[in-house]
Amino acid sequence: MNQLASWRPTELPDSWAPTHGWALARALAVVAILVVAGFVALDRPYLARRLSAAGRRLGRQLLLGVLGVSAVLAVATYLDFGVFRYGTYLNEWDFYHYYVGTKYARELGYTNLYGATLAADQEGGLRYHNPRNEIRDLGTAELCNVGKVAAQAARYRGRFSDPRWREFVADITWFKMQLPAHRWSLILADHGYNGTPAWSFVVGGLFSRQLSVRNPFSRWLMLGLDPLLLLAATAAVAWAFGLRTAFLMVIFIGTHYLLSWGHLKGALLRTDFAMASVLAVCLVKQRYYKVAGVLLGWAILSRIFPAFLLVGPTVLFLRRLARDRCVDRQLLGLLGACAATVTLVVLGSCVYFGTTGIWHEWNLKIATHYLNGSDWELGYRTIADASFVQGVPVRVLANAVAHGPAFFLSSPGTIVALLLLLPVVTFIRGLEDHEALAYGFVFVFLLALASYYYYLVLCVPLLFFASHLERPQHALGVAFMFFTGIMGYVLFSGWNLLAGSWVMFRGWHQTFPTYYFLCCFIAVTVAQMILLAGSKTLRAERSTARGTNLLVKEP
Repeated sequence: MNQLASWRPTELPDSWAPTHGWALARALAVVAILVVAGFVALDRPYLARRLSAAGRRLGRQLLLGVLGVSAVLAVATYLDFGVFRYGTYLNEWDFYHYYVGTKYARELGYTNLYGATLAADQEGGLRYHNPRNEIRDLGTAELCNVGKVAAQAARYRGRFSDPRWREFVADITWFKMQLPAHRWSLILADHGYNGTPAWSFVVGGLFSRQLSVRNPFSRWLMLGLDPLLLLAATAAVAWAFGLRTAFLMVIFIGTHYLLSWGHLKGALLRTDFAMASVLAVCLVKQRYYKVAGVLLGWAILSRIFPAFLLVGPTVLFLRRLARDRCVDRQLLGLLGACAATVTLVVLGSCVYFGTTGIWHEWNLKIATHYLNGSDWELGYRTIADASFVQGVPVRVLANAVAHGPAFFLSSPGTIVALLLLLPVVTFIRGLEDHEALAYGFVFVFLLALASYYYYLVLCVPLLFFASHLERPQHALGVAFMFFTGIMGYVLFSGWNLLAGSWVMFRGWHQTFPTYYFLCCFIAVTVAQMILLAGSKTLRAERSTARGTNLLVKEP
C-alpha cells in the first residue's frame, strides 16, 4: 500500500535505476484492464437481462469517466509529474544527436559527428573525459582511443566553412555545458545519429538549420513538436474511433514500460513515425485515403520499418483487382500518395546533399549498427534466434557475425517466419481497410528489428483491438497489451511483493532477458491479431456462402 500511495516520484539522476517506472503507472494500467472488462460485462446477456438500457448507459458513462480521469493522471505520469530525470524536460543527450545531426548533416554525414564534436570541445577547453579514454568510430562502430581521434581535429575542421564552424562550436559548447560532466564524458561512445537522409533534409531544412538551440524560444518550439503530434494523434483517434479509444491510447502511452523511458521525451520529432502511422489509420477509417498515404510516406521516410504497414492495403488492393477485375481507387490513392511522398522527398534529399551517395553512407552506417546488434531490439528474431544458458536467454550475436546473412536465411527462426506468412497474409482478405492497415504491425514484428523505444508504434495494434471493445476477443487484446506494460516493470526491477518468500526475482534491468520476454508478450499480441483476423475472415466467408446457397435454392 505504501508503494501505491507514493504517487509522486522522486527525481531519477540515473535513468537506468531499478526504481524506474512509477507505482501509479502500474496502477493506472490495472484500472484500464478493469474498465475494459467492465465494458465487456455490460454487453453480456447476463447483465443485459438484469439492467435497463438506461442502467447500461449510465454504467458506460461511469466507466468512460474513470478512463478520462486515468488519462489525465497518465499524462502527468508521462511527464514525471514535473520531476524530470535530469532536472529539465529537455533530453540533452538525444537532442544533441538529432539536432546537431540534422543541422550539420551536410558537413558531418553519418560518420563524422563524434570526431567533429571532440574537435569543437577541444577549442573551448576539453570537457570530454571518458573513463576508459574511448570514443566511438562511427564508420566502424568500434570504440577507439580519444587521442587518436583528437589528432585528426584539422580534418574535421576542414569540412566546415568558417561561419559554420563557429556556429558548430557554439552549439557544442552549449550542449556540453548542459549535460553533467560524467554524462558528457559518455555521450561520444554512443552510436551516433541514424535518421535517414530524407529526415535530415526535411527536419534540418525546416527546423534545426533555422532555429538555434541556444535560443530559449526556438528550443521550446522544437521541444513542443512531439507533444503537439501526440495531441493531434489523440484528437484524431477520438474523431475516428471515439473518446473511449482516445482515452485508452493516452493511458497506454503514459503507463507502458516500453514508452516510459526518456528517449522519446524532450527530444526532436522522435514520435513522428508512430503518430503519423496512427493518424493514417484514423484517416483511412474516415475515408481520407490520400492524406493517409502522405503520412505513411513520412513514417517510412522517418524510420523505414513502417513500410510493413502497407502490406495489408496492398494485399486488399491486389485481391480486389483479381476478384472483381476493377481498380479500388481509394486504396490506389493511398498507395500512390505514399509512393509519391517517398519518391519526392528522397529526390529532394539527393538535391539537398548534392549526391545520391549520402543514402549509401547511411545504409552502411545502419548495416554496421545492426550487425553489432543490441540487447534492446524487439521483433520476432529476438525470440527465434536466442539461446538459453542456465535457463536465461542470451543473444546469438557471435553466430550471426560469423556466418553473415546465410545464418539468418537458413536459421529455424527464418523458416518458421516464412511458414507463418502465408496464413497471416491470407487472413487480410476479411478485414476492413483501416483494420488491414493496423494489421500491418504483424509484419513489423515478424520481419523487422527495432529498439524498444520505437515500439511506440504499439499504438497502431491498440487501435486494431480497441475499436470494438465490447467484443471479448478485442477486449482481451487491449487488456493483454496493458498487461505487457505492467510486466515490463516487473522484468526490469523485479517484484517487491515476492521479497521474503521462497520465490525471489530481482529483475534483469536493462539487459537482454528483459527484452526477450517482452518480445514473447508482444508475440502473444501478434498471435491475437492473427486469430482475430482469421476468425473475422472465416465468418465473412461463411456468411457469403450461406447467402449464395440461399440464392441457389430459390425457384
